[in-house]
Order: sequence, then structure tokens, then C-alpha cells
Amino acid sequence: MFRQPIITIMGHIDSGKTTFLDKIKGTGIAKLEAGKITQHIGATEISLDVILKICSHLLEKYKFEVTIPGLLFIDTPGHNAFDNLRERGGSLADLVVLVVDINKGLQAQDIETLEILKMYKVPFIIAANKIDLVSGYFQEGKDISQALEKQSKSTEDKIDELIYKIVGQLYDKGFQAERFDRISDFKKQIAIIPTSCEKEYGLTEAILFLSVLSQKFLGPRITLDSSQKPQATILEVGEITGIGKTVDAIVYQGVLKVKDKVSFLSREGVIETKIKSLLKLNVMSAINKKRDYKNVDFVSAASGVKIVGPDLDKCIPGSIIVSSEDLDAVERLKEKTLNSFVSSDIDGAFLKTDTLGSLEALIKLLTKNKIPIAKADIGPITQKDILEIKVLNQRDKKKGVLFLFNANISKDFLEDLNKEKIPVFKNNIIYKLIEEHADWLLKENKIEKDSLLKEIIFPCEIKVLKNHIFRTSKPAIVGVKVVAGKLTPGSRVLLNDKEIGVVEGIQAEGKSLDILERGSEAAISIKHAVYLKDFKEEDVFSVYVPDSSIKKLEQMIDDLTNEEQEMLYKIKSKRINVN
Repeated sequence: MFRQPIITIMGHIDSGKTTFLDKIKGTGIAKLEAGKITQHIGATEISLDVILKICSHLLEKYKFEVTIPGLLFIDTPGHNAFDNLRERGGSLADLVVLVVDINKGLQAQDIETLEILKMYKVPFIIAANKIDLVSGYFQEGKDISQALEKQSKSTEDKIDELIYKIVGQLYDKGFQAERFDRISDFKKQIAIIPTSCEKEYGLTEAILFLSVLSQKFLGPRITLDSSQKPQATILEVGEITGIGKTVDAIVYQGVLKVKDKVSFLSREGVIETKIKSLLKLNVMSAINKKRDYKNVDFVSAASGVKIVGPDLDKCIPGSIIVSSEDLDAVERLKEKTLNSFVSSDIDGAFLKTDTLGSLEALIKLLTKNKIPIAKADIGPITQKDILEIKVLNQRDKKKGVLFLFNANISKDFLEDLNKEKIPVFKNNIIYKLIEEHADWLLKENKIEKDSLLKEIIFPCEIKVLKNHIFRTSKPAIVGVKVVAGKLTPGSRVLLNDKEIGVVEGIQAEGKSLDILERGSEAAISIKHAVYLKDFKEEDVFSVYVPDSSIKKLEQMIDDLTNEEQEMLYKIKSKRINVN
């Protein structure tokens, strides 16, 4: 026997994902079967009766059979379904609807969503939304299946062009996809369903394919097992006047009862409590738009519920509640306490996120990108955090930075960090944090490298150009060409291993240069050198490279050309032999 699969909606901020969920939750569909679309805490359930009624003609057309008891849509923003992770590491969502603006294709947040879906191996469909805005599109009724067959040739071609652009983008990210009515293998291809959430086009097809895909591919994940102990994911901590602190949760396994002893994760470790009461929304609440609750004795998976009990306000959003009788699950919670929060003595970044799941996701991504982590926690930035960040930054300017994902920081704290020139990377798209950090690090490394280059004397050979003696002495100013290596001001030039002077400056086209590359020509001033006494036209000078520069060049050996590496090797060998 199956439970309802848990479904969440994801997508770019302006793709129409909110409208999709709003239309699923109420209005048109709800009117078809009063009382069969139930409002839960943090979720909305569409019963099997409703699915069969609104999709009957499509079931017949596509030869599908639906046996699941219904669909449970999470009301929480899509990203949080993955921030709120299950105890065994999967996501709260069994299935995802990724809403994409068909006219824009995959956007920044969509790309990140695909990475998350791939990471947690969650099946999904694409709702290619706003099809009503495609030039020439028209539709009678709500079914997209019939409407697609009635478009003009030019509109049909335009729709195909837009859909196959999305197909191509998905392919680039490692997914095979096809328009829903052209799919040959649902195991290998992602279904793309054209929709207009605003006008409710295509929503029946979306509901049908979610139903069929869940029972076809989720299998054991949504199979009810009476022997399983209850588990629930915590969405958020709230408060009800007259009742006090409550926890909004989605029960995804087993049956949770009043007076059950449960364990959950807090900052101090695992805490045990007894459930005082379970609250569900009254049926009429959704209709009257009031937040009116009723007490229930138990809640079965999958369902949303408010839980009341001592110390539950100490729980960590994104973590889970497990039965205290499930000793293995409690033990895994204790392990998660040790592994999820980072506090080490290494030099590294400071992380703050809003939920445990997002913290784990960010840690995973930073580790993958070889960014060291010194401290990782959830919640808003505190004064204690600011002091720790400053210490980390003082120890290592490039590693001691702050990452914030959906975590708040006060204006005063932010100004304080800016004053200290401590980098703060703040974004609600995880991979954007990594991109911003990479861009910053690239600039910092360039600044550091440019500064280092000014201090380094490179191996170099320069040839005095014929007819380019501009001044014979005090200092001598001559035209030269770099025939090997690089020339920098401060270089001591040698002729036949005898020092003849020091390069005071380099100029080309009226501009002073910090470095003259191989093959380039410029005028240089040589202190102490005298033309004809110390050198003549077409002489080739070499540059004396001090030991301090040799050490720095060895540190950046990969940045040197093969020729420069060979010159450095010869200089070192010669110096060793002399000594």
C-alpha cells in the first residue's frame, strides 16, 4: 500500500512556481470536488478521487492507471524541501515540479536546482510555463494535450523551438528530456509539460504525470510499512497564542501519536520530549482563510502537522524528529550533531545558513571546491561570530572569509566587517556564492601576484638595438629588445658576467613599465653604465637574479614559460657549481 508522494515546486523567482502551487491548492480544481482537497500544516493534499475525476479522459488517452491515495504538495518554498533533509540523507520531496519560463529557458536558479536534484537523485518533471505568451498561441479548455494539436504550423514550430532549447540545456546538465506526449521511455527521459499556471493550462497533465511517475518509479520509498517507527521533517518553529511554541513538520514515515516520546536535534545535542498535542487545520480554515486548528490523536504519513511539546522550540529547522524507541535513528541523530556543525582550529571560512540541510549542502559544495572551513553554524550572525570571523581573517586574509546563505546579518555587523575589509559572500543561490568567491579569489591572487612580480628579478637577456643610443651616461639611456625572459626595473645587468649597471626605469611610447615581456622593445635607463666604455650597440646583456628572487620564482614555477624555467635552472646550477 502506498502513501501520498511528497511533491515540491521549484523554479526561478519569476517563473510562476507560486502561481502553480496556488492553483493546485485552491480555486478551479478545488471547486470540482469540494472537501477532497485538504489543507495540511505546510502542505496540501489532492485525493485519489480528485485525480481520477479531473484526469479521467487523460487516463484513457494515455492508458494509465493510478493507484496512489493522492498527492501531497509542500507549501514551503521549493529550495527548503532540500534544506530540510531526511534523516537518511534524501530530500523531503519525493518528486519535484521544476517550473521554467518557456520563453526564457533555464535560468540561474534552475541550473542550481538541477544540481540539487542530481545530488539527491530526486525524479522531476518540467512545467514549461507561460505558454499562453507564445506568439499566436490559443486554447479552449484546460487540457494542454488537445490544445497542442490545434495550433497553427508557425506556433507549433515556435513551441517546439522553445521546448527543444530546454531539452538541449537539460542535456548539457546530464539529463535526457522530451515533450511529455512524445516520451518513449519514462525511465530515461524527463517529461516537459507546457503549462500556463495563470490560466491553469496543463495542470491536469502535471497532476496525472506526477501520479503515474510516483507509483511507477518511487516503489519502496512511498510504500507504507506498519512496522516503521514515525519520522518527521521539521519545517519551522512557530507560536500560537494561548498554546505557545509549536513545530511545523511533515510526517513522512509511520504514525505519530500524542504522548509519543520523540527525539530531535538541538544545538546542545539530541533532546527527548513527549508530544503534548498534535494540531491539524480545520477543514473550513482554507475556505474561510482563517488559521483554525483542531486536536488530533495521531497523524499518518504523509501529512503536515503542528506538534506541541516541551523543549521543541530548541529544535533545528531542517532536522528531523524520530521515535525515541528507534534506537538506530536516535544514534544517527547523535552522529549528525557531531558531523553537521564545524568548529575547528584550521584556517578557513566561516559559514552561516538558515537550516541544517542548507548548511550541509554548502559544506559539501565548499569541500568539493577545496575551500577550507573553520566554522559552520545556522542562524543569524551574532557579536560572538563577528569576533571569530575577525580572528580567522587575521590568521589568513584569503581563507578567513564569511559565507551567508539565507542567513541574516545586521547592518552594523556588515559595516563592521566592511570596515575591516573582510569579504562577505551573501546570496540565496548556493552556487552563486561559490562563483562570487572564485571571482574575488582570482582578483586577490592577481593583486598578490602583481605585487610579487614587482619584487622579483626575472632571468632575462636583452639586446642593445643599433642606432638607439639616446644618452651615453649618467644614466645611459638605450633602446633594447628582450630576447629571453622578462625585464623589470631594479635588474642588475651583466655583460660577460661583469656587472655594468642597474636598470632604473623602462619606458615605451612615453609610459613607464613595470615589466617588459619577451619580444618587446623599449628604452631603458642604466645607472652607472657608460656607452662604449662598458657596452656598445648590439651587445647582449644578461640579468643577475638574486637568491631571494630564485626562491620566489620557484614558488610560482608553473607560471613561468619553459624558456624561463630553463634559464632559472641554468642560473641555479651555475651558482651551485661556483659555490
